[in-house]
Amino acid sequence: MDKKKILLEDINRDNPFKTPEGYFENFTNGIMSQLPDAVLKNSTNVNLWQRVRPWVYMAAMFAGTALMIRLFVGAPTQAGIKHYASEGLNLTSSSDIDDYYHYYDDGLAQIAYDDEFYETSSSE
Repeated sequence: MDKKKILLEDINRDNPFKTPEGYFENFTNGIMSQLPDAVLKNSTNVNLWQRVRPWVYMAAMFAGTALMIRLFVGAPTQAGIKHYASEGLNLTSSSDIDDYYHYYDDGLAQIAYDDEFYETSSSE
């Protein structure tokens, strides 16, 4: 057999497929004329429930997921947090808190003063 090498330049690049004249201009009208009348009447009647139904289903899905997580993980314990906070407030008075802040402020001021005026050398 004689094998001939086919080059890309030898291949005809014209599109052999052609559409009839005016095909796409009349396409929609042709399809709609072939549909039965029952399909055309039912397709235009979309009520509110049919439009909202996917959103309601999605909201129900998220609500169900949140409830399942709450069931498996458990409810947060807010009572324990409030209990400890109220105990802390009962144990200290406002004068104790003021004394602490005054001591803290005075201590920081003293440390800053000492660092500024009394330099310590590391070469001792």
